[in-house]
Amino acid sequence: MKKWTSTLNDYFKKEIIKNYDDKKVDVIIDDKILHQKHLGFGGAFTDAACYIFNQLDDDNKNQVIDLLFNENGLNYNLGRLTIGSCDFSTNDYDYSKKFDSSDFSIAYEFEHIDPFLKRVMEIKKMTLIAAPWAPPVFYKNNNEKGHGGKLKEDHYKDYAKYLCNYIQKQQERHIPLKYITMQNEPEAYPRWESCLYSSNEELKLLKLVIEESKNYNFDIKYLLWDHNRDVIVRREQEYSDADPNYINLVDGFAYHWYDGDKWDNLKTIHDKHPDKLLLFTEGCIEGFKNLETSMNTFNGAIRYAKNYIHDSLNFSNGFIDWNLLLDQYGGPNHVANYCEALIQYDLEKKKLYINPTYYAVKHFANYIKPNAYRIETINNTNILITSYINPDKSIVVVILNENEEKNITIQIKNNKYRINLPTNSITTLLEE
Repeated sequence: MKKWTSTLNDYFKKEIIKNYDDKKVDVIIDDKILHQKHLGFGGAFTDAACYIFNQLDDDNKNQVIDLLFNENGLNYNLGRLTIGSCDFSTNDYDYSKKFDSSDFSIAYEFEHIDPFLKRVMEIKKMTLIAAPWAPPVFYKNNNEKGHGGKLKEDHYKDYAKYLCNYIQKQQERHIPLKYITMQNEPEAYPRWESCLYSSNEELKLLKLVIEESKNYNFDIKYLLWDHNRDVIVRREQEYSDADPNYINLVDGFAYHWYDGDKWDNLKTIHDKHPDKLLLFTEGCIEGFKNLETSMNTFNGAIRYAKNYIHDSLNFSNGFIDWNLLLDQYGGPNHVANYCEALIQYDLEKKKLYINPTYYAVKHFANYIKPNAYRIETINNTNILITSYINPDKSIVVVILNENEEKNITIQIKNNKYRINLPTNSITTLLEE
């Protein structure tokens, strides 16, 4: 069996582990019990990420593509698009200046987003999800992009048409857009692009988009919420109270991690709607300071591993990180809401930086393949562990040890292995 372990000072230390005859077993991996199907991993093609990519020379562009999308890198197959601008945009932009969207155009995407996205599509089959951060200002009751505000009651149908225009235009040019949400973080009130929706208002917009879509020729699936885990159970109940049949309109729920540790809320939703998706669509290390700080701490890496494992154990179907690429300041961001990305590029030094968080995600994304299934993990330790069986029948186990250094015995099928787990380490096991 192959084993890779990462700590702050030693990434992906590789070992070959032989069978170990031990009567005591701490962890049993049971590949006969299958749980949720895994869609994959990915990141967001924000305007900021695409802007930085467009500044790179050919060698650095190739390296970024390899790091994120190559089978030897993160092997990403999922991506997120913003419908119009968000805080991680170089400027404020929409696709129409008229209420009826008769002038609708996504020409902005051609110049700013496509060079990165289409470069990836040349080498990888992608699945994309899109979300709006704010409707155009003339649809909002506060007459500004940020600070929440509401969609004006008399413009729900206009905005539904606007969203359908976006879907149609993207799919017409073979952008692999499969999922859409009605609003990024519909209960957030930040200074950047945003819009507030109650559960009833979100469902109202969804139904109007579905009705308007009959006038178009596209195939799209819908996800609700696209906000934090901590209140997803309350929000789902509100959807149900507003319309007991709402669940038949959607493919599942999108969620973010900016809420602490409410991982088991996902299982509550899964148990109520076991045939619906739970898709992580945004998370990052906020409050970026500088690259030196990011490069010299493993805390962010541990946060990724902890969230991915907990969410995996609570039936998450896939993981989409936030910005694919940022600059040395954690931007560009037009409201100074800077954050860390797994990969950052210093525009002045012309140098690419790979943060420890990149290696944390690689422990999952490089080994757990699309269409894998999570399998049963019988864990008698206080260490976080999840496991998957890939389509080729290989078994992947990912372990986070935040405790003191420890040795455990793990059984996979009929084989037993003695595994050393350093403190504050992330380990991946692969049995082929």
